Amino acid sequence: MKISRRLLLSAALLLPLFGLGACEAAKSSDLLTVTDLSTLAQEAQTARLPILLVATAPDCRYCHQLERDVIQPMLKNKQYQQKVLMRRLDLGQDTIVDFDGQRKESMRVAKRYKAQLTPTIVFLAPDGDIIEDRILGVVADIDQYGGMIDARLNSALAKLGNPTRITH
Repeated sequence: MKISRRLLLSAALLLPLFGLGACEAAKSSDLLTVTDLSTLAQEAQTARLPILLVATAPDCRYCHQLERDVIQPMLKNKQYQQKVLMRRLDLGQDTIVDFDGQRKESMRVAKRYKAQLTPTIVFLAPDGDIIEDRILGVVADIDQYGGMIDARLNSALAKLGNPTRITH
């Protein structure tokens, strides 16, 4: 019995070294979690930029995959700088400041955008209105996401009167 306890303890301590504790690593991200949509709206309005809101849940493995394989590369790509404001809407977070400046439950905000299932990407105008169709879930071929997002972002930029576009 003592051997199996030691073995389990040793294995638990070594898992992160072998990448098996990837859940924690996946949580580290450059994508900021939104806490105040009214402040974000002001920034978006000034620059005439759409808001890309990624609804996630803490234990959603598809959310981690989407952030790692799609969102992180976008954040690092200069094509997206000054063309979109990307934020995470963490459904595990209790409350956030909504577009009207009032504190609301994050789930209530997600429900308004039909983003209770995760991951969901919502495209918003600076006033908080939906400006493009949302993307729900992870498609079988994750590589398709980039094109889907780019098309919606370019359409949103045009609707906002912003002449810039994402090109590849």
